[in-house]
Amino acid sequence: MVQQRGVLILMNVRQRILDFCLHQLVERKKMKLIVKGCLVSLAIFSAISASSPVNAFPEKSVRLTVGFGPGGPSGIAARFMQKRFTAVTGQELIIINKPGAGGAKAWSQIKKDKKDGYELTLLNFPHTVLQPIARGKNAGYSYEDIQPVLYYTSVPQVLAVRKNSPIKTFKDLVSAIKAKPGSVTIGGTGIGGSNHSAFYKFNKVGGFKAAYVPFKDTSSTIAGLKSGSTDAAWTFTTQGVKDGDSIRMLAIASEKRMSLFPELPTLTELGYPVVDVAYWSIGVPPGTPSNIRQKVSDAFQKVVNDASVKADMSKGGYQPILIPYPKSNEFKARLGKDYGAVGKALSKKKK
Repeated sequence: MVQQRGVLILMNVRQRILDFCLHQLVERKKMKLIVKGCLVSLAIFSAISASSPVNAFPEKSVRLTVGFGPGGPSGIAARFMQKRFTAVTGQELIIINKPGAGGAKAWSQIKKDKKDGYELTLLNFPHTVLQPIARGKNAGYSYEDIQPVLYYTSVPQVLAVRKNSPIKTFKDLVSAIKAKPGSVTIGGTGIGGSNHSAFYKFNKVGGFKAAYVPFKDTSSTIAGLKSGSTDAAWTFTTQGVKDGDSIRMLAIASEKRMSLFPELPTLTELGYPVVDVAYWSIGVPPGTPSNIRQKVSDAFQKVVNDASVKADMSKGGYQPILIPYPKSNEFKARLGKDYGAVGKALSKKKK
């Protein structure tokens, strides 16, 4: 009896142990299911949060002020972005053209804009470098006020004449300048702009004495050239596309020939080593927080990387360049250093 009772006790203990183990196994399976459920829920929540409008930019229309008219390279490049901005970001890009003083009229307003990423300005280089040096306080802004967050395109400069000009070649232009020093007029956009810079470099390298005639914007420069108000003009490859039927480009101020115009020689090839390229950037007001700068840079980078925008830029005579924030700060410093000497020279000549 005692032995039988002992066996029963052992069997009872064994059953309890088995029950306990089975219970633990069930609880572990439940726990695994609970953990799996939590992980799946977290993943879904994270995905929803990432695509939530709370973190999106932009959440409303964006205003972009352009310091030149709609028909020039600045206005055209802005419209290429505007055309695809809504499709890419879901919001509207409103372009405000504010021409005057070689772009300074627009750039002098930058400090008054809100620092929320919705009031932006198209920045032109080297214009923004040269203006404060050449014009002093009359520029209305300092280079420190210029805050680029995305350099997105560049355009080489060209020397051009009207189609019916007696000047047929670059050699003809050089001969005319040398024959009558100071009498050949060459137009360009503004005082202290990229065209003025190229004009200065060309005169210096060639030892020429041509006369510079400033215009309000590129469209006005080309209109003056077509009408015969000037003998030649410094302008951009973009105008070779837009006004190719009425103007003739003689030479390009780039390091190498452009695939869009393979027959157009560089000034360096012709014996006059002048390289002068204009750059465009999206700009924010000074004092804009770094996280806002990054959001603006990222949003516009998506737009300019759009296949349609890329195609429009290429066909329009623009060259690709992409320098986002914060690298845009380094490039700004480099341009400031490179063009600082030119700006000082232009300032001295004015005096």
